[in-house]
Amino acid sequence: MLKLSKKTDYAIILLSHLGEAKTPVSAQEMATHFKLPYPMVANILKQLVSSGLVESIRGKHGGYILDMPTDEINLADIILATDSPFNLVECAHVGEICKVHQCCPTRRPLLALHEKIKQFVEETTLSSIIRDAEPINLTEKRSIYETTHLS
Repeated sequence: MLKLSKKTDYAIILLSHLGEAKTPVSAQEMATHFKLPYPMVANILKQLVSSGLVESIRGKHGGYILDMPTDEINLADIILATDSPFNLVECAHVGEICKVHQCCPTRRPLLALHEKIKQFVEETTLSSIIRDAEPINLTEKRSIYETTHLS
């Protein structure tokens, strides 16, 4: 099934954290806060700096901050910074033609699905992710699930 890479998933988490931060945040601070491996956090932040989404500030009170407003960063930007461009199927590549393109019964619906997913990741901003974020209470979810299935 479709799945974001672990690196992209972590990048969204880190960017959301930076989007809510008032001051620069260190890589170590974020790694500790989210219980993520420091080398991976540092690597992701390096990629985000290279892509222009994040700025690195040196010095005693340094760390990382967003380099643009959260409503100007979308999921497509994040995916492109941390992963390869999204292509649901091979024929979604511009100029790519597969062996069965003339008689493929799934080409048109899969390209339509690709375009809908592409539109969604381009329209979903970091600010909307931050705004829609809710802390997950697994105990509460489990009890609702168990209660529903016990009756």
